[in-house]
This record gives sequence, C-alpha cells and structure tokens, in this order.
Amino acid sequence: MLADLVREALSSGPQAEASLVVSGGTTPGPCFDLLSGESLDWSRVTVLPSDERWVPVTDPDSNERLIRTRLLKDRAETGKVLPFFRAGLEAAQAPLHIERDLAVLKQAFSASLLGMGEDGHFASLFPDFDGLQKALDPYNKSVCTMVQTAGSPHLRISLTLSALLNSVHTVLLIFGQAKRLVFETAQAGGSAYPIEALLTEARSPLTVIWAP
Repeated sequence: MLADLVREALSSGPQAEASLVVSGGTTPGPCFDLLSGESLDWSRVTVLPSDERWVPVTDPDSNERLIRTRLLKDRAETGKVLPFFRAGLEAAQAPLHIERDLAVLKQAFSASLLGMGEDGHFASLFPDFDGLQKALDPYNKSVCTMVQTAGSPHLRISLTLSALLNSVHTVLLIFGQAKRLVFETAQAGGSAYPIEALLTEARSPLTVIWAP
C-alpha cells in the first residue's frame, strides 16, 4: 500500500516528488525492510520521521538512524531524509528550522505510516504532554513542536496533528490485543486517548492495520 501511494505521487510527471512520513520504535522495522525492496525512483522521495528523540543519528534511540539503516537501503538507498535532530541547536529552536524545510515540500505528504502506544499516543503526542491540547488542534498553524514529558528520558520533536492531517493517505499500524482495546475505546469516542483526535479529524483516507 505505501509503495503504491508513493508510486502514484511520482507518476504525475518526471519532476514530481513524493514525501513519506514514518514512525519510529520497533513497530515499523519489518515494513521498512519490505519497502526498501520496492522498485521506485527513490531519488525523488523524501522520508521524514513523525517524531524524533533529541539525540544524534549515531544514537540507537534515533528514529533517523532507523530510517537510514532499515528503509534507505537496497533499492531505496537513493532516498532522502529530512532530519529533525539538528546538531548545534537547542531542541526548542528546532521546530522553526524544521518548518522551513517542510515548506519546501510544497504539497501534502504522499503517505504517513503511524504507530500507537498503549497510552493512545501517536508520533510523540503523549497524554501527559503539557502542550497536548494545542498539538492536537486540527487548525494549529504549527506543524511541529518540542515535547517534554516525565516518562521520556529525552526531549522530543513531533509533528502536530494538523501537520499529519495533511497526508493523502494515513496508515495506522497496531500490534497486540492491548493496543486494539485502546483503539476501539478511542474509536467509540469520549476517551482521553490522543489517538482519538486523529480518528475524529481525519480528512483523507485512514487505513488501520492490526495484528496480534
């Protein structure tokens, strides 16, 4: 599915480009391995994380590192990365720089692959994030935000809901019974789970894939 969405974006002309938002963590790795073998003009594809820990790419916790080692290999090795971590900057300064780079894409994201935690978070939009309400505002003009929570040892940079809604198609990948129950609760409405905002405000197709 993701390969088809990227392929469709590239098919509009020889100068067309595609952008792919991907989550980090352990969930998307096998998907990256499969996607890296797809025959696409990866030189016209920009991959960016939905969120990032404020650590350099050499750190094992870096989502950029995951993208580079699991996705941009084999046939996909010519793909580009839009990094969120910027050496020499404070984390609080990063959103402005990232927003400038995102503006260059000039179009909706071709596809977004997101995951969800057992607390209902997606990207780095955690329930205990002080700025969650603004970050989940579908009309928020900020496309990314710095996130700091008590439960994370790292500062993080995350795309906001309004940014992620600007995707041609979103795929939400969920594993395990516990996450399924969280998803079903959010789908029913009236929950405090951040993922409910994504389900409620989606303006374009959203495909949910669940596996035990």
